[in-house]
Amino acid sequence: MTYSIFIVDDEQTIREGITMALESDYRTMAFATATAAIDAIKADPPDLVLLDIGLPDMNGIEVLRKIKDLHPDILVVMVTAYEDIDSVISSMKLGAYDYMVKPIHMENLELTLCNALETIRLRKEVQALQESYLKQNLPCFIGESNTIHGIMEFIGMVAKSPDTPILICGETGTGKELIAAALHHNSARKNGPFIKVNCAALVENLLES
Repeated sequence: MTYSIFIVDDEQTIREGITMALESDYRTMAFATATAAIDAIKADPPDLVLLDIGLPDMNGIEVLRKIKDLHPDILVVMVTAYEDIDSVISSMKLGAYDYMVKPIHMENLELTLCNALETIRLRKEVQALQESYLKQNLPCFIGESNTIHGIMEFIGMVAKSPDTPILICGETGTGKELIAAALHHNSARKNGPFIKVNCAALVENLLES
């Protein structure tokens, strides 16, 4: 998969330098103004934006806010000519992934991009797993271990038996209710109600009945 990176900086030498360094491995587009970058993001959102704070037509913090309003999942790395702590804090609060101080050293840029794109890869992997489980009418179990796969296969098998009583045991927070819901959604009774009862709230005689 080839990731898409937008470079937004009013300095031509920086735009061209970063583009030359990245274009062999990524799809890159460079913009000198915030307006041009925002229009391009609306048309074809990238995976990551390298965003200069000091743009001629709009403050970089405001551009970050607009990007996050349009596409919250886009990772934004802020670029600044000097380390302004207030701007860094503001950008992080708005959801910036990281920040870099000019002059940009390529080894630092490569490390930042590597970490950021790994975050994107993991997000997409989780999303794909969630969509896969939802297609199977299963709650969102996330995991690739043999244990998780075994549980999923067992749920699918047991749910086909209409009259088998099932007791699910486990510590608090281990996902007993998720398994119960998965069993229900994959059974012949899936169109009926899934009723949750807090047994601890019932008196002994009522529970027995």
